Order: sequence, then C-alpha cells, then structure tokens
Amino acid sequence: MSGSAVQVTETSGTATVDLGPSAKVTEYSKAQVTDVAVGNCVRVIAKPGGPATALAVQLSPPGGDGKCPQPKPAAAGSPGAPGPDQNFLAVGTVAAVEGNNIKVDDVDANGNPSQTAVTVTDKTDYTKGVPATSQAVSQGKCITALGTKNGGGTLQAALVTLSSANAEGKCPSPPHPK
Repeated sequence: MSGSAVQVTETSGTATVDLGPSAKVTEYSKAQVTDVAVGNCVRVIAKPGGPATALAVQLSPPGGDGKCPQPKPAAAGSPGAPGPDQNFLAVGTVAAVEGNNIKVDDVDANGNPSQTAVTVTDKTDYTKGVPATSQAVSQGKCITALGTKNGGGTLQAALVTLSSANAEGKCPSPPHPK
C-alpha cells in the first residue's frame, strides 16, 4: 500500500485501487448460525428447486440510512435474472429465526415486499461484515472494489470488501459490496 493506493493481483494481472477517504470499506469474517438475529441485514444464497436450502448466509452492516440495502429486482427472463437451475438470492432483513429456519423480508421480482423462508444446515457457510477503514487493507487479504477508473487506469474505489483467503490460499467468490 502506497498512500491510499494498493496493488491488487487479479486473474488477468495486477491493478491499482485508490482507497480515498470516501471509500466505504467492509471487512468480512467467518460467522455462525448464532450470529443471525432478527433485524440483521442478510444476503442468502440458496439452492434452486424445492424448499430453499441456504448454501451461504452473509450478514452485512446496514446502509448509510440505517436500512438494509435492497437490490433492484431483475424480471424473470431478463439479463441478470436467475434461471431455473441457478442459485437464488434472498436479500433483505431477517424477520425471524426459528431453529434451522430463517425468514427474510425482501422484495419479489416485481419490486413488491415479500418474505422468503430458507432452511440452514450444518453445511451452510456464514460470514459477517463490519465497517472498516482503509487501514484494514493488508497483504494477503482478499479485496473486491467497485468504483470508477480514472484516465491512468487506477480504480477510484467507492465500495470495498475485504475477506480472508480460503484453506487453499485462494480468494473466495467476492461478497458483493453494499
């Protein structure tokens, strides 16, 4: 890290990311089912077909307005909409936790309020995010950054997520910055 800029190794080479003072940084770490509570902001990735069984549960800090971020729904069949054999997402606020079941207040494909029930198992992966600063960036951490590239090719980061490498030393699929 040099000043507010970091060199990042990507699959296609290296990139420079500028973590200016306005960059919102969130650091993710392992969590467990007991960390899931009513009112948490959550992103659940579940298997398609049949009852929704969670593959992963990601707890995130609320947005700047204190509310859980809601993605814009993609209409069925449109680019970005999940197909029938793809994992699906439930993104919203935890409404209830009852044993191995989590109910998420979210929005449907038409943008209307809805509730999605998902089941968690001993194979469900849990992560939680906490607000951080650019000082949390260090060599070996996984980084995902969203922003705008300047004329020199440096990404001016607006949203940044940090996480640890997996057991094989590889970065997991990035948590999507919120």
